[in-house]
Amino acid sequence: MFRETVQHSTGVTEGTASERHATMLLTSAVRRGYDVEFTPAGGALITWTRHLFGAVENSVVRAERSISLEPLMPVGALSATTRLDLDLVAGDRHARYAVKDGRRVIAGLLWEIPAFTTARLRARGLVVEDGERLRLSLTARLGLLAQQHRTRTTAPQGWYRPSAGDPYGAAGLNRPGGRAGMLRDGSSSATCACGALSGWGGDRDEARRLTRDHRRAVAASFIAEHLAHVPAPAAARCDCGGCAECMTG
Repeated sequence: MFRETVQHSTGVTEGTASERHATMLLTSAVRRGYDVEFTPAGGALITWTRHLFGAVENSVVRAERSISLEPLMPVGALSATTRLDLDLVAGDRHARYAVKDGRRVIAGLLWEIPAFTTARLRARGLVVEDGERLRLSLTARLGLLAQQHRTRTTAPQGWYRPSAGDPYGAAGLNRPGGRAGMLRDGSSSATCACGALSGWGGDRDEARRLTRDHRRAVAASFIAEHLAHVPAPAAARCDCGGCAECMTG
């Protein structure tokens, strides 16, 4: 379950969303071209911009809209061992609960997760039953992906005094404020723990845009590949009056 916060045309509405409802919101957002980011806690933030007619004739006003999905039970930090256990469950369609020595375990075709670890995964809401098989919860999948794609930017070097061999060392000799002979470097690196992002921005804001675009691209790819096939509920409505209204208002 998620705590759903919707920023729409008439204000802000809060409510709850089931896993299926949250899945419908995410897939609808990607189909509409909205931005989606996952959170390390196992939630998501959907944002988009509406262009509305302003008070002055022929004027247009930008209106920011968003839907926040915050898990009622955050996934918490996922250790390397926990991630391996989750990968086992996610990669085996035969994963299920079984009983060994009177205790419940998670078992696949060729592997088994001990009873203590099984109880911990279940208590944290990381695995759920889906018919006869076991699968990862949506919060586990979102949190796992977000924690695999932690991004960072570096602080710009700022003003510095170049070395004698620097070809640009003669620049800025007449700068005021005690900066004679100094150069300024405002660039910032942008990296992701996954290794796919390693770039530079002209300043830190540009580097942050690079990391944000990377996280959004990862989220959109995951939704399109793994969630798009999930059918939406016949009557998918939320506390604000209807998701169709939320995502277009």
